[in-house]
Amino acid sequence: MKHILKIATLCGALIFSMEAIAETTISFFNSKHHYANLSAEAIKQMVKNHIDVNQYKNVKVQIIYNADHQPDHILVYLFSKKFHHVDITKIAMTNNLHSNKSVVQHYQLNSADLAEQPGIEAKAAACPDPSVEFISFAPNNDSYEVAKAEDVASTAEAHHLKTIRLLRDNATRTNYLNYMSCPNLKGNFYDGDSNPEVIATADGVIYSKDIDQLLRNQFRFKVVNIWLACQAYNDPMKTSVMDTAQSQKYAAGINDLEIGPSDEAAACAMKAAIEGKPITASFQDCYNTFDRPKDGWVDNWGFGGSGSDYFGV
Repeated sequence: MKHILKIATLCGALIFSMEAIAETTISFFNSKHHYANLSAEAIKQMVKNHIDVNQYKNVKVQIIYNADHQPDHILVYLFSKKFHHVDITKIAMTNNLHSNKSVVQHYQLNSADLAEQPGIEAKAAACPDPSVEFISFAPNNDSYEVAKAEDVASTAEAHHLKTIRLLRDNATRTNYLNYMSCPNLKGNFYDGDSNPEVIATADGVIYSKDIDQLLRNQFRFKVVNIWLACQAYNDPMKTSVMDTAQSQKYAAGINDLEIGPSDEAAACAMKAAIEGKPITASFQDCYNTFDRPKDGWVDNWGFGGSGSDYFGV
């Protein structure tokens, strides 16, 4: 906990009070391997030595090992308080667990980082239930985002779509990739955080290369993907979802999408698509209605796809 000093006056007298402010929680993403028994508290302190974690709504740490099975570095995933955005910082592991010269901000994942992502590897994903037609995915422990995903899922169910709700702890990397491989999938709603390379899950991240390797030609221009994902309508993620996986329609952020207005617009657009309205026009209508500029910020969505303009066709 940290405290801020508040000063007030009452009948001309100064009154001092201390108000406790909860610090941002640092927790851990899974790694595929666990070769070393490292102190979680020491790692958290190393992160705090380099990063003001209270600037972020959530901070996740992932341990990456080298070829000798020794800790090489940690990845620090920094989740924005205002946007559906995650940034990554790399901190090298040293004997004393910190070094000012070993920090890389705005880090891009490499092959070693991808190899430590939990769950399935670069092989065919396995659909758990071929009858599933719709995925609603919300990995954050955030009641607002989960409520939006629940609302969209309820609309899908009301229109007789076999729907899987992957929410909070069930929104894992493996679950998402497996269900996205289902042959009868028609729609996919994602409410989480991203950057141009990755989307976050409850236990790690899905990289654009995961989609290239596991979901090539999977959507066959028959799946509508609407993602609350900052900058994911940029390469490499854009090409992976649009062209490699062959989305029917794909919507995601070109810039950072503000939490709140963008969620309302995305949920509105996906529900309209499920209800049989033209997808392109409905998306624009929902954007105009709900995602108005706020405090000088304008959400810049990307929207495209070569498939039908009607859901399920």
